[in-house]
Amino acid sequence: MNRTEIEIATLELIQEVGISSFPVDLEKIADHLNIQIVYDDLDDDVSGFLVAERNSKAVAVINKLHPRNRQRFTIAHEIGHFKLHVQSEDEETIFVDKKYAFHRDANSSLGIYDQEKEANAFASNLLMPEHLVEAAIAELNLYTLDDNDMPILAKKIGVSEQALGFRLQSLGYQVGQD
Repeated sequence: MNRTEIEIATLELIQEVGISSFPVDLEKIADHLNIQIVYDDLDDDVSGFLVAERNSKAVAVINKLHPRNRQRFTIAHEIGHFKLHVQSEDEETIFVDKKYAFHRDANSSLGIYDQEKEANAFASNLLMPEHLVEAAIAELNLYTLDDNDMPILAKKIGVSEQALGFRLQSLGYQVGQD
């Protein structure tokens, strides 16, 4: 799946659920998709995983020991797997009546595998939709996006400064320059 298709999928989901402000309400989105979110003790190198069966309830297990911003990215990542890889009509023959587990771990953070890259892109788009990012920048008058502005914008959006920096660069913004 290419970047544009992922952006369209996230925008459609955001509109379908009625998300119009930050921080994006991931619990509302998960509930809409019939995904139960469970917080549990996981190994430190595992952020979370998704257990899903096509046309059935899914469970996203999130590492409760990780910082809240990381948990939010992991939830969005698992929602991405659900939308792109479990519900995908292109993958229907792979996912019909079978259970799959997707683990968010060091490999998914590195984006080594295509499905992990796609889920990371989906998470970034879901947490930081372009139109809401632009509105937040305007609302906060943060047109320079220097190192002093990043914490303010990241806090408003509900993401880490690192995730925000990657997203802003992907949207064509110059960041981190005083």
